[in-house]
Amino acid sequence: MEQSSHRIAWTSAVIHGLVHASVLLLPTLFTDLQRAFHVSLLDVLAVSNLMYLVFGLAAIPAGWLADRVGSRTMLIVSAGGCGLALTMVATAQSFPVLSAALVLLGLSAGIYHPSGLSLLSRGVVSGERGRAIGIHGVGGNFGEALAPFWAGLFAVQLGGWRWAFASAAALSFACAALALTLPAAAPAHDHRRPSLAGAAHALRSFWKSRPLRWLLLATFAGGFVYRGVFTFLPLHLSSSAGGTLGASSLMSLVLLAGIFAQRFGGELADRLPRERLFLTEVALLAPVLVLLGLTSGVGLVVMALSFYFLWYLAQPLASALAAAYADTREHGLLYGAQFAAAFGLGSFATTIGGLLVQAGGTSLAFLGFGAVAFLQLVAALALVRSVRTATA
Repeated sequence: MEQSSHRIAWTSAVIHGLVHASVLLLPTLFTDLQRAFHVSLLDVLAVSNLMYLVFGLAAIPAGWLADRVGSRTMLIVSAGGCGLALTMVATAQSFPVLSAALVLLGLSAGIYHPSGLSLLSRGVVSGERGRAIGIHGVGGNFGEALAPFWAGLFAVQLGGWRWAFASAAALSFACAALALTLPAAAPAHDHRRPSLAGAAHALRSFWKSRPLRWLLLATFAGGFVYRGVFTFLPLHLSSSAGGTLGASSLMSLVLLAGIFAQRFGGELADRLPRERLFLTEVALLAPVLVLLGLTSGVGLVVMALSFYFLWYLAQPLASALAAAYADTREHGLLYGAQFAAAFGLGSFATTIGGLLVQAGGTSLAFLGFGAVAFLQLVAALALVRSVRTATA
């Protein structure tokens, strides 16, 4: 990989890890927040849903702005905003203030994905793009893997949940400084700045493109499953792992599988037919989720490892497919639409999963997520068929 591409990939990977760690401190600390602010689990889940909804929906305007003012500027805003929001969470004295701070955190973190990925898609040559996206994914996975253990460690051993958010705030401000070291503008094929009317036209064209339409639908279903598993797996593990610290440590362990999967998936994206590979990976997710809801003990850990490996294996492929189906000038907006589908619409898994947990426990919630994974498989099948028809 060229030196400039390598630098962009690894710098964005560090910031990517910070963003994911920031929003994933919350699930491990649900019980602590309930006690601290004297609210119910559904109250905390409702605020979490709102945070994740904003996290996803912010991606569309952030993608448009990344195409207009530059990815580096947006990365600085994202990391700095996360630092401010995390500081507010750490010092909140009432539940409304905590809620407002979490929404700001979702907004700031949501700016990252279209900005970081458009920086990669325009700054890295096509033949190295899958590998660069894989490296970028490794950073995100490391942040995700660290967050549950970090939150649990502070909550149980190092002074309480507030210090978990305060330390993340300090790292966020450091990442804002790191973003300043990136090139002011990644190489692009066209320097015209998109208008709002052009952005609306581009969004309509994404939906009219059959491959992109099915990819976006598969992304929505995958995002719903992702948010549901991330939110409720710590609760699902707690009965088998001996409390908050045990469950958070086990959660971090299974998330480490995603680091290898992202890098491996990026390599595969540059070497094998991407659509069929994406279909194969998605086809394995649904049965794994069903077994995740039905097993316990060692079997539960094995299924959790399998889920995270498969889910993250597919992510570099989905990003590389999106880049291949759209004009380079619109990559920021496209990634914004993709992450709005995954993280915005997918955020409702938090509330729907909470209702399923109330009705039948975490096992019922995971069976519900498995049903959504079957819908993702249908969309992936349609994607392969649409591409085959277009090239026939």
